[in-house]
Amino acid sequence: MLNLRHYELLVALADELHFGRAAERMGISQPQLTVLLKQMEDQIGTLLFERNRRKVSLAPAGERLLPEARAVVRHAQRAQDVALRVGKGMIGELRLGYIGAAAYNGVLTKLVRGFRSNAPETQLQLTLMDLDRQIPEVSAGNLDAGIIRLPFPEMPDNLVTRTLCHERLWIALPTDHRLAASDTAVDLRDLRDEAFIATHLRPTSGFSAAMYRACAKAGISPNIVQRSPQFASIASLVAARLGVAIVPQAIRNVHIPDVTYRPLADQEVTANISLVHQAERENPALDLLLACLDDLNFEDLS
Repeated sequence: MLNLRHYELLVALADELHFGRAAERMGISQPQLTVLLKQMEDQIGTLLFERNRRKVSLAPAGERLLPEARAVVRHAQRAQDVALRVGKGMIGELRLGYIGAAAYNGVLTKLVRGFRSNAPETQLQLTLMDLDRQIPEVSAGNLDAGIIRLPFPEMPDNLVTRTLCHERLWIALPTDHRLAASDTAVDLRDLRDEAFIATHLRPTSGFSAAMYRACAKAGISPNIVQRSPQFASIASLVAARLGVAIVPQAIRNVHIPDVTYRPLADQEVTANISLVHQAERENPALDLLLACLDDLNFEDLS
């Protein structure tokens, strides 16, 4: 039967992707780590990591098991920390994930300030994480909640969401683009022959879904030449003249030289920012977070 040490190994090696560093993190020798990993894989009956002389990477079984392993380790750490935290007067802990867009459109700032006013003594752990990674972590209980964009077609049954705001779509253009000099809104149909830069998400997920809906409404099919998980890097690729990009309006708050932002004409498509959490809540700090939402207006940020 697998024990806590096995799960700690999986988490450490997944984080480090290096046997020596993972062994040092666990306080054991590298041969001991290798033996422990073999025991774990023998009991499960499949490889958890692909490894050769040059690199270590998660095998499919290891990737599926990782969120559960983090949950086991987290529960064990929480059991150890309860008495210490109470002794120090720390009341509770909230682990909140967020996408990068929430950091520059003001949603994260407003939510954290509202929560802090209700729970000043609660320990708050913030983790920047892409949408497709956040959902499994919230579902497994490794995060109490996450700030994400919907839709997400494979939403686990144990999760619920609440929309915080709807963000309008803009276009990012190189400053020397033929449409950048005009102050008028840009019609997507005028960009039908352009190269586009987009997020890494599937067409049915997150901001990518909004982008494809906007293009469909304009009757164009975007020619995607580059992809990136963060809008700041997407804007940087636009500045490098690799293409144009449909972006959330709030990206204008991130100054990147040689990029011009323009609103899209005749577009009612928006990309929403939502909060996701487990339907069955066990953490009182999460209840405090949800309670503060009723007093906050996020739509004025969009």
